Amino acid sequence: MGFFRSAMQESLARGEALSPQDRTHAAAAHVLGAIVGIFTAGLFLPVVATTLVLIFNTSRHRFVLFHVNQAAWFQLLVSVAASVFGVVFLVIYFMTCGLGVLLLPLAIIPWAFSVLAPLWVALGAYQGRWALYPYLGDWVLDEKQPFIDS
Repeated sequence: MGFFRSAMQESLARGEALSPQDRTHAAAAHVLGAIVGIFTAGLFLPVVATTLVLIFNTSRHRFVLFHVNQAAWFQLLVSVAASVFGVVFLVIYFMTCGLGVLLLPLAIIPWAFSVLAPLWVALGAYQGRWALYPYLGDWVLDEKQPFIDS
């Protein structure tokens, strides 16, 4: 069983009430990544933004650490995907003598997902739920060693 999955099950079994500060910090990890991702097109700075939450969170509650980990992994994946898309776009652009620019509107789809998904998960975190990204959330729950450790 992963580090965060056992923490989640323990927290849910006890019916643990989270402080408003912990819920806010958990949501902020996702929102900061989304906001920075808007302005940087998802290129690596959002990962740094999510870790800023750790500076302001003094409780180090496992709920907050889970959401910071999940947000950091999500933003890292978005950054890698944005970089790959940029390289592929440039190759297509030059191979088609500029006609590849017609594919540029397709970039809005992953960019919108990289902004809307964190906002959806942040809403769940603010409500005190162990909200998960599809696929990634389960993987983070089952991690043996968290990306950002307490």
